[in-house]
Amino acid sequence: MITPLKVLGTGWRQLLLALLGVAVFAGLGTWQLQRSGERQAELQAFEQARLAAPIEGLAAVPPQGDYLRLRLIGRYDGERQILMDNMTHEGRRGYHVLTPLRTAGGVVVVNRGFVPAGIDRSLLPDISVGGAERSVTGVAAPYFRAGLQLEQPAAENLWPRRISYPSAAQLRALIDGRLPTYQLLLDSGEADGYVRDWRPYGLSPQRHLAYAVQWYGLAAAAAGIWLAVTIRRRRASNEG
Repeated sequence: MITPLKVLGTGWRQLLLALLGVAVFAGLGTWQLQRSGERQAELQAFEQARLAAPIEGLAAVPPQGDYLRLRLIGRYDGERQILMDNMTHEGRRGYHVLTPLRTAGGVVVVNRGFVPAGIDRSLLPDISVGGAERSVTGVAAPYFRAGLQLEQPAAENLWPRRISYPSAAQLRALIDGRLPTYQLLLDSGEADGYVRDWRPYGLSPQRHLAYAVQWYGLAAAAAGIWLAVTIRRRRASNEG
């Protein structure tokens, strides 16, 4: 026989578990809503930068340099290029080509776009580029952040290096020069580039919003389950 005391004790435990579930799920939903707003603002900032008149030189750029359009004069360092591995475009696997640009104000890594990988991974694409002085225009953007692990190169001094999602710190260790914490996404009209379908890296605002709805739904489900179990237990207690 279930005594009222046992029912009361069990009810409190279930209430606490239900409140914990509601709090966790609702908190995750609110976080996803915030991320949706942040992503929307990020996309707007990127689009505004893409259409803005470029800033001349590195000196006028703040340390983070997020989403400012720049025009730089310098020379590509074709001897120390990076192939950012595990990139995809329209279902094809490949690389983003990261090339140091040496300017009078310092060195910046230019992302020259996506190049597909061949069937034989041991054969790297030809990403050679001339070292003559040139004007380069693009949008300063954070490095892509989906991973930070260096792949093992085929040989210690083999260039270009293949790296999965390099950080600024990793690139500084490989490239002779101080690097800012941003890359330059090369404009689509610039020479010596590859596929450049640029947008801020990460989930869309709509995807974050969909996740928020799912988390809020789980919070409502947790509350509903607790309510249903409580009603059923009280009915059973009254009938007993």
